[in-house]
Amino acid sequence: MNSWSSHLQRAETPAETRFYSHLLQQAKSLHPREAIDVFKNLLMGSQDCCCLDLKAAFDSILQYGFITQDFRFILNRSCYIYINTWFQTASHRFYIPEFIEIFEALIDASPQTPLERHLYGLLSEFVGSPQYAALRCLSITIKADWELRPAEAADDPLEGIIKRYPYIYRHKLLTKDSSIDQRRIVRTMQREAQQKFDVELSCYSTYLKFNNVVPLRAVIKNPTLLHPAQLNYAIYQFAGKIDGSNTHRDLARQFLTYSQWTRSYRELKRDLYEYLAPAIHSKFGKHHFNQRLETCLIETLEYYDYESPTDALMAETCKKLLNFLTVESPHRPEHSNFVDLIGNIGATLTVALLLKVILLCYQAKPWLERRLSILFHHYSPRPQSDVAWLVETLENTNIALSTNFSPILL
Repeated sequence: MNSWSSHLQRAETPAETRFYSHLLQQAKSLHPREAIDVFKNLLMGSQDCCCLDLKAAFDSILQYGFITQDFRFILNRSCYIYINTWFQTASHRFYIPEFIEIFEALIDASPQTPLERHLYGLLSEFVGSPQYAALRCLSITIKADWELRPAEAADDPLEGIIKRYPYIYRHKLLTKDSSIDQRRIVRTMQREAQQKFDVELSCYSTYLKFNNVVPLRAVIKNPTLLHPAQLNYAIYQFAGKIDGSNTHRDLARQFLTYSQWTRSYRELKRDLYEYLAPAIHSKFGKHHFNQRLETCLIETLEYYDYESPTDALMAETCKKLLNFLTVESPHRPEHSNFVDLIGNIGATLTVALLLKVILLCYQAKPWLERRLSILFHHYSPRPQSDVAWLVETLENTNIALSTNFSPILL
């Protein structure tokens, strides 16, 4: 049984209940800066605490035998009591990154007393946990709204531009123990960021379409990190009639209509290969990649080859394809096929291939978003200039999802 399962099955103690209640009262009654100071003193083991009941409850929690394995969950919930309260007031959101950053400052201190050493060990484990990693991403995302340093600075780490990619928010800003309130905050941030991008891309697309009648003095913002020529090409690929008559959505609908009469799952996989193969540059495809793609499909769920196709089989097949084309799992982030595709056919056509898959099945879109979040996490510390290919792919994915799934651009 993992620590999260154990934490879920354990009943909340009276000390925890009192602690959370006092924190909520502080979050509502104190200015954020005062609340940060109170919480910081508490975590330092300082006797200088303005709320004795809060300190008494915290000290009691530290005595429990489960504290070593559960402290990160308790502390994560504590953080979100403040964050949930401050997020509701626009001027208070500014303090959320400052609050989150106190933990890294605390583990740089030199503990002296046994209590300080105990707290230092617990805090160090928290800072190295998935819970704090998600909090840190939340901090970076919120801070991006007012930071003066340009987000596209090539020497900045990739993680600095997470704000640009709302489709990976829930994978990077949440953990399995995230509460309903935490998920609500992330959904709000995701919706706001997505709507902003959709509106900006819609304005840019309209300008492209009617550029002969828009006055030259009109300033139309490029909402991406792509060069204008790359952006224009991406919009054409993801929203235009790529074969002269059909968009990618049209071709996906035709495939799904035709597949209703497919007799066996094996035939469906064969048809799926014929549907995908034209998206791959013929020279590159003939040089082994198409063969690997065909083998991947042939070996997928072979047990069901002679059964009638179902929605469940289609969903699992699309997931298997996305694993093959991008990355399989966070525990095995091998992605040579993905790099091979981008290096040979470019980021835009690679994303077009992924788009063809997710248009066939609604369950495939969140699966692709999860695959891309794995790659984003894998390369997060690297300078953006070192992973320009991934930045270009993430930007293209923004455009592909917006032009094919946003009600503003449909």
